[in-house]
Amino acid sequence: MIRVVVLAPIDNSLYARLVCFKLRQESDVQLAGIVVRSPWNLNRFISEFNRDGVRLLRKVFDKGIRGDRRFVESAEENLARLAEVWDLPFKSLRNLAAEYNIPFLVVSDHNHKKSEEFLNQVLPDLIVFTGGGLIRENILSIPSNGIINCHTGILPQYRGMDVVEWTAAENQMDDVGFGATLHLMDKGVDTGPILKSVRIDLGNAKSFEQIREKLEVKMVELMLEGVRRFRDHMITRTNQGEQDGRQYYVMHPRLKEFAKLQLL
Repeated sequence: MIRVVVLAPIDNSLYARLVCFKLRQESDVQLAGIVVRSPWNLNRFISEFNRDGVRLLRKVFDKGIRGDRRFVESAEENLARLAEVWDLPFKSLRNLAAEYNIPFLVVSDHNHKKSEEFLNQVLPDLIVFTGGGLIRENILSIPSNGIINCHTGILPQYRGMDVVEWTAAENQMDDVGFGATLHLMDKGVDTGPILKSVRIDLGNAKSFEQIREKLEVKMVELMLEGVRRFRDHMITRTNQGEQDGRQYYVMHPRLKEFAKLQLL
């Protein structure tokens, strides 16, 4: 039996709901808690606005207001279609937790003292991170097996932000490729030991948004596979060297327009 806690960026995160829903169905896996970061945090908004600029407003509208409806217009594989296939009944993590009697906590930040105290009470073997900012040492040190995250890029080459766009802008679509990487978190940004990387077939995807939707489906699969591997003691780790890759930052809109042309 492995005890798992899921950290989520927002209560209606479809990514987190799908992961939690399937974890509940896994044998010898106990979903021992769900911790959600509250969206009503001024410091969080300022920090993310400084990082993302005005595009943060689009993210808030899409994830906080449109929610699952933002997937409807896409013709590509995405999380909404996966939710239909799995017959996901829950519109929020709070509802899922209440249905299954799972301890549930809302915090202003995943590194907050309340979060640390909750996790020390639950004592998970593994934490599954589905988004919500950087994780500090006080949380990283709690689970005996660590914290797993799925990154929307191939590590170690592409760490950080906008790595889908950077992969295209640097014409690495064939050599490195678009993909997702399951890894253990550490104090750095996407620098922890790699557990598995998977490249995706673009299919008919013609935009970065469609590529990300395909990647999100792959991330759910990788997260679930990662939990099973820890449960079954079948984990292999590949450490990253500091010089093995680069950390990328938010791409300038003009450079993003150039990157889009590489998809054509």
